[in-house]
Amino acid sequence: MKTVMLFLCAVMAGVIAEPEADAKRYTKPSYAKPKEENDYCHPRKAPMCSKNGTLSFCFEDTEYPVKEVKYAIEYDPLVLKKYADVEDQSADNLVDGLTSLSEDHFEYPDYNGTAFEKGNWIGDEGYICPSDVLYTRPLRAVNADGEWRVIVQDIAWPGYTQTQRIETCLFPGASCRTVSPCYGSKCHQKYVYQRMLSFDPCDPEKGIFVDIYKLSSACSCRVTRKL
Repeated sequence: MKTVMLFLCAVMAGVIAEPEADAKRYTKPSYAKPKEENDYCHPRKAPMCSKNGTLSFCFEDTEYPVKEVKYAIEYDPLVLKKYADVEDQSADNLVDGLTSLSEDHFEYPDYNGTAFEKGNWIGDEGYICPSDVLYTRPLRAVNADGEWRVIVQDIAWPGYTQTQRIETCLFPGASCRTVSPCYGSKCHQKYVYQRMLSFDPCDPEKGIFVDIYKLSSACSCRVTRKL
């Protein structure tokens, strides 16, 4: 009895501490650490639609924030003052002396891309530097600062679309078609800065704003010197 009383007094006095937990017997919590604020979004990280970062713009996007863009348009009283587009674009109104029907049928099956190939001297109608021309409405693109933005494309009524003509060299650095081999000619990609209404999914509170993008505009032939 005396021993029990002494033990109880020692516990009450804090002399005997509780045994420490055995680390081997207790596993770590299985739940993950809470994510930091804005951890879900990285403006410089390429989205899925860019094919692992190989493209600087997307014409198709399964993750396009349709509802968020629509809400941003509805709650922006100045969107009509910022918006403008020519929906019906083609070679008929953007290329002098050329019809859209002719441009659509440009092919370069005989083009070999080197200065002394016979294929550079023959072939049907087409550009002197083979290129791919698209009249399209990009859904995402990298802006001039290297950050990805969503381009405002709302095809529902009344419709807020932004159409762009994009011309990309098929063989950049190759020699030009129909140019004599005695000239050192090369096809060069040209670009243009375009302003488009944009939406930042990383900061939706910004609403609709104008951003600047570098888009392919032409494939030009440059004659450098006589060989």
